[in-house]
Amino acid sequence: MITLYKGNSTNLELQTLTNVVTDVADTGATVTATVKDQAGTEVAGQTWPLTMTHDTGGTYRATLEYDLDVHVGRTYFVEITATGSGGEKGFWREPVTVANRNDGTGTC
Repeated sequence: MITLYKGNSTNLELQTLTNVVTDVADTGATVTATVKDQAGTEVAGQTWPLTMTHDTGGTYRATLEYDLDVHVGRTYFVEITATGSGGEKGFWREPVTVANRNDGTGTC
């Protein structure tokens, strides 16, 4: 499960994407992410789908905007779609919880 802190940018990461045939890290894939609510509607505050960029060793990263229209206590989902450099397809759907990050003042 991913925790998104309201009012904070959040790093999103897909680790070790590998080619299903060669079992080698796929560094040339096209990877995108979208955050949706429980009804399947895209969350406002970001342009979707968000392109994830290759970092190293098949790890892809993107940053979610700090001002996504999300609410503490609700569950959302991040959907990640990958098209490998050989045309292979991958799809992941993970729950996202939203929380406040307490800065010591009691408000965030």
